[in-house]
Amino acid sequence: MRVNLMCPSCAQSQGGVGRWFVEMIREDGLYTGKCPHGHDLLLATQTLPHEMLFEIALNAIYDGYNREAVSSFTASMERFFEFAIKVIAAKRAVTPDAFADAWKQVSKQSERQIGVYVFLYLLDFGVRPIILSHKMTELRNDVIHKGKLPDRKEALTFGNAVHQIIQEAVRQLRSTHLDQVNAVLGQHVAKTAEKMGNTYPRTFQVTSTALNIIDDVTTGYKPFQQIIVARGISF
Repeated sequence: MRVNLMCPSCAQSQGGVGRWFVEMIREDGLYTGKCPHGHDLLLATQTLPHEMLFEIALNAIYDGYNREAVSSFTASMERFFEFAIKVIAAKRAVTPDAFADAWKQVSKQSERQIGVYVFLYLLDFGVRPIILSHKMTELRNDVIHKGKLPDRKEALTFGNAVHQIIQEAVRQLRSTHLDQVNAVLGQHVAKTAEKMGNTYPRTFQVTSTALNIIDDVTTGYKPFQQIIVARGISF
C-alpha cells in the first residue's frame, strides 16, 4: 500500500502546485526523508485509522488479494466504531483520559465494542445504527476465522456494506455532533504532532482517500460503485 504525499517545498516554489510522490504507508502517519527533488521532509497525514484501512482494502482488491481486503474492511469498520464512540462520549463531556481508561476494558474485544457502539448510537439518536447483516457477518467470520478465500464479488459486496455502515453514521454524526467530530479529529492530529517533537519545518496533509471525515456528507455521499470505478476496479 502506498500513499500520495506532496512536498511543501515543491509546492511553494511552484506557486502552490506541489509535486506528488509515494512512500510506503506508516501506521503513525509520519514521513521523513527527501522528496524526489531532494527537499528535506517532515510531514504527517491527518488521515484517521478507519479511513486508511478502508483504502488499504481497496488497494488489496485491485491487487487481487480479496481475503486481505475483507480483513481490512472489517478492521476499518471496527476502528470507525471506536471513532464514533469517542465522538458520542465527547458530546457527553467525557474527557479523553477517562475515555482511554474505559476503552482498555473493551479494546481487545470487538463484539463488546460493537455493543457499546449500538447502544450509545441508540441513546443519542433514537434509532439503531446500520450494522452488518447476518449474511455479511457470516462472510466475515468465514474469512477471518475459517480461512475462506472470497472472490472479488464477495469482497466488493462486503466493502459496499462497510462503506454504507460508515458513511451513514458519519452523515448522522456530522449533522448533529460536528463540533465533537472536529474535536476528536483534532485529538488525533495532536497525538501525531507530539511524535514530531520540536523539529521544523513540518507540515500536515490530508491524503486522498475514499473516506474522509472532513467531507460534508450530510446531503449524500459518493456511491461505492463510483469509488471503485475511479480506482479501476470492477465487479
